[in-house]
Amino acid sequence: MSRERAKRIQPLIHIAQNAVNEALSYIGILQQKLNSEQEKSQTLAGYQHDYRENFKSQASVNVSGLQIQQFESFMLQIDQAISQQAQHIKQIEQQLEKARGIYQTLNQKLKSYEKLENRLTDQAQASENQQLQKFLDEIGAQLHRLHIS
Repeated sequence: MSRERAKRIQPLIHIAQNAVNEALSYIGILQQKLNSEQEKSQTLAGYQHDYRENFKSQASVNVSGLQIQQFESFMLQIDQAISQQAQHIKQIEQQLEKARGIYQTLNQKLKSYEKLENRLTDQAQASENQQLQKFLDEIGAQLHRLHIS
């Protein structure tokens, strides 16, 4: 009977395992997305640095007021893009942290189900062993009575 109880846990274990796998997959997707967004942020920062250095080298020669205004306007746009990218990265990091928490919860639930299944299987095995031992003891007692008679 206990083995049947252990078998009834199998669908729960299967569902929990699927949920854990999905959570891991989602974490992987988020991690890739985070890496990609961090690369974009680094590219923007590099572009900003290169543009600034290029302007400095041009400024040493001769620069008009309009060029300075254009430079400042463009630098402001790059700063805004970098700021937006940083916010986007922060959001992804928060999603990733939340996904890891969900994964841990799901994984703990899976381990609980597996422990329950093992305990039920062990109990069933112990019960079967006890019944077998009782049966063997009865046979041994009957054989002993037959030899005495």
